[in-house]
Amino acid sequence: MGVINTTGGPVETPRGTFERHHSHTLNTSHAYDEDEIVAVLPASGWEAVVGGASVPLVAFVAEDSGRMYGVALAGDGTIDLIEGDVEKNSNFQGYRQVSELLEKENN
Repeated sequence: MGVINTTGGPVETPRGTFERHHSHTLNTSHAYDEDEIVAVLPASGWEAVVGGASVPLVAFVAEDSGRMYGVALAGDGTIDLIEGDVEKNSNFQGYRQVSELLEKENN
C-alpha cells in the first residue's frame, strides 16, 4: 500500500492503481513500478570511488523505497538525478568522505 497525503489527512492507496476521487482520477506514483524521489540532499564532502578513481558527488537522492544513492555531474556539466546515479557504474566501489582522505594525508 502507498500513502497519499490529502487535505483530509493521509489515505492508504494500493500502489499502481487508478482510483476515482470526487470528480478526478487519481494515478498513484507507482503506476509504472518506478521508485519516486522523495528528497535530494547535499553531498558536500563526499565522493564515490569508481574503478579506484575519486568521483566528486553533487547530491544524494533518497527514494520512497528507502534506497539512497550518490549523483555525479554528467560529462557535459549537467546534473541528472536519475542518470547520474554512480551506483549504476559496474566499477562502483563505495562512498567516502573527503575529510577522511585529508586526515590520512596529513598524518
